Amino acid sequence: MYTKMTIGGKEIELTANAATVIRYKHIFHKDLFFILGNEERAEREGVEAIQELAFVMNKQAEKADMTKLDAESYMEWLEQFPSMAFVENAEDILNAYMESTTTTATP
Repeated sequence: MYTKMTIGGKEIELTANAATVIRYKHIFHKDLFFILGNEERAEREGVEAIQELAFVMNKQAEKADMTKLDAESYMEWLEQFPSMAFVENAEDILNAYMESTTTTATP
């Protein structure tokens, strides 16, 4: 799934695919499915997880060298956005990711 969206007045590209959750875990050492699937954790860590997810999806869209990404490159990327930008766009970012997980196959 590829999309463009405006976050904090800045247009960014996002790509989500089967590698997204694996790359998320590689960079942030956290299980995205566990965070988003656990209501208590999602409430506590949700905005941060959405920011991190947007970072991974943006770097995939840019075809960045994913082996060089870490927490420091994430913080540098995050600094270009206003503090509430991801709260305002959380649903759109999550929907962009979730659309990559749907299937049209029938059992």
